[in-house]
This record gives sequence, C-alpha cells and structure tokens, in this order.
Amino acid sequence: MFNIDGAKDNPATGTPSTAQQANDVAVTTAGNMGIGITAPTNKLHVNGTDPLRLQGVGTGSSSTDPLLVIDANGIVKNIGTLGALSIPSPAVFRLETTQSNFLQAQGAGGSQVVPMSVVKNSIPGMSYNAATSTITFPAGTYQITFVYEAIHNATGCTISSYFVDFPLNATTSRIHSTASHSEGVLSNHGGTITYATTVPANKTWTISLGRGQSGNCGGAGMQLSAPSTQVLVFRIGD
Repeated sequence: MFNIDGAKDNPATGTPSTAQQANDVAVTTAGNMGIGITAPTNKLHVNGTDPLRLQGVGTGSSSTDPLLVIDANGIVKNIGTLGALSIPSPAVFRLETTQSNFLQAQGAGGSQVVPMSVVKNSIPGMSYNAATSTITFPAGTYQITFVYEAIHNATGCTISSYFVDFPLNATTSRIHSTASHSEGVLSNHGGTITYATTVPANKTWTISLGRGQSGNCGGAGMQLSAPSTQVLVFRIGD
C-alpha cells in the first residue's frame, strides 16, 4: 500500500512528519484509493469529518440525467431520472377575463377556445402560446383537470352539458360532464373533468370547452366565469 500526502519531512531528523503519517491518501494493491482512510474497500473511498465537496459540477437535465442517492453505508447509487420516479410536476392555467355569451354560436358537438393565462409552469420542456391558448407537451404521462364555473341566463336553462377533448397519444379523447343548476345563478356547471393520458413529444393541445349533447341550455346568455375556470396539468411520469 502506498501513502501520499503533502506534508514535508522533519528538517531536523529527516523523518516524515506526524501529518504525513496520517495517511491522507492510500492506494491498495487491489487498486482501491482511500482519502482519509488507510484501508479503502471501494475503488474510491472517502472518509472525512467535513462534508464531501465537488466543485465545478455542471448543470444537468431533469428528464435525461440519472439521480444519485447515498445509502445507509455511504454508498452512492443511481436511481434513474426524475421522470422515472413519477414525481408530479405541475402547470396551472387560468381564465383571467369572464367570457360573455360563451358557446353562443355552438350547437351540440361544437367547442370554443378558452383564452387562459399561464400561472405556473414547472414542467421541463412544456411551453404555452397564450395567443392561441395552446400547450406543447414533452413526451410523458399526464393528469389534466379542467375546472369551470358559469352563469346561464337563458329561460329554462337548468341542465348544462359540456365536454373536453383531451390529448391522447396522437389524437384526442372526448370526456363529457352534465349537471343540473339554477337558472341565472353562478354555479359549478358540472364543474370538474379529469383525465389521465399519455402524449408523444411536441404534442399540441388547445384549451377548449365544448357543448355536450344532453343539456337544455343553448344560445346567448352564458358567462364563463373568471378566475374560477382553470386547467391543472400534472406530469406524473415518462
């Protein structure tokens, strides 16, 4: 075993100093290197009273670079990428201005874009075009929740039916919601539609709300409420 340090010999005796005898760096015949330990058991074995310091570490990618952890014995291990751990990353979009006569020109099966603003986006690789209300997704698995609230003043309007065409792989999946409510009163018109989905890289989705088949509301008089109308997107894995 070879011992290395930076201490100088004692000038009076020519023998190694006490600091040198502490064996700062040791290399065994098996090729294990120890820092602060005389009998290293791994290719690199560091033992010190101060925290381990790595200077000059570069910026990584949360979607492609593996994460490192340390077990109870101090062994460094790779546990995969952040995306592989399925830790949700959120994005929040919100309607800032109430939309009057929303869906007025749309019959059953028609839809209209909801002009939302991005409130928070912590999903790496996701972008949003506010001019078109269009989200561009990185590949992954998502949970999307559309929350809406409205008033409808049309006479006899007591049952509203809506749908959302959620992104699914290269196409979309239509999910309906129908609910009863009081005429002319701000209420949760069915309120929340949630869908879990997978999408490929660069999949685009325009935030829209459509008129369903089973309601008795139509024409003018609907006000889509702000700011209680929102879209919540969670990236839940690769």
